[in-house]
Parts: sequence; C-alpha cells; structure tokens
Amino acid sequence: MNLAHLPRRHLLIALGAVGIAPRARACDFFSSSMRIWHPWTRATRIDADTAKLCMRFDEVRQTDRLIGIETPVAGGARLAGPGAPEGAQDLSLLIREGQELTLTEDGLHIQLLDLQQPLQIGCTFPLRLVFEAAGTVEAALNVDYAGLR
Repeated sequence: MNLAHLPRRHLLIALGAVGIAPRARACDFFSSSMRIWHPWTRATRIDADTAKLCMRFDEVRQTDRLIGIETPVAGGARLAGPGAPEGAQDLSLLIREGQELTLTEDGLHIQLLDLQQPLQIGCTFPLRLVFEAAGTVEAALNVDYAGLR
C-alpha cells in the first residue's frame, strides 16, 4: 500500500490503526522528571466533604516532592492513610528517583478537603499538581467509581 499520497492526518490515522504510531494515553501526565498515571477518585455522596485521591508516580528520573494540589472541586488537600504524618496540614509527598509510588484508597493517599460539590461518576475536573523541583503539572482528576461514602 502506497501511503505517500495521503494527507498527514490520514497517514497518522492509518499508522495508528495498524499499531505503528505510539498511542496517546489520556491518563498519563508528565513532569520534567516523572510520569503521573491516572489521578482518580470515587464518586461521593451529596453531603461528603472529603474524597480520596489516588494515582501512581513512575518513571521517576529525579527525586522530587509533591507540595500542592489545586482543583476547583476541593478547598485543600493533605496526605492521609498509613505512613502519613499525624496532624500534618501541609502536603509534602516525597517521590524517590528510580522508585514507583502508588497512592491507593487503603494505603497512602491524598485526601481532598472541603469538597465544593458532589463528585459524580464519569466527570473529569482540572487538577494542578505542584512539585518542589519540577514546578506545576496540569492534569485531570477522573471520577471513576461509585463510592459508599
């Protein structure tokens, strides 16, 4: 098949269809030193004031620290779960070079505080991750599963 006569857009579609072009993943976000994979939370009840934010950090090429989370659906965020500093109000999550770190509902996670609205399944919201060394990463917060909260 001669692809030289196809416009660039059609060529990319054709290459993607046969698996030659790299696939874009809507759940991957990148800082200068790591990949952030699939920030998500569960749907919440109407009266919920917190939610658990989960995600994975991998391909970490330089140690960094997550020091802030900004999203229009929450008034703040803190580290919670096993291993989180007791009573800490500031977000400070160390992510070490060469290691993978997964935030989970039952383990270490980020607690979104002062929810501004109920989180409904299927919705996506802006999420800004602020790193000490890498600066900010614009990501998306997905509401993936129904919760029991």
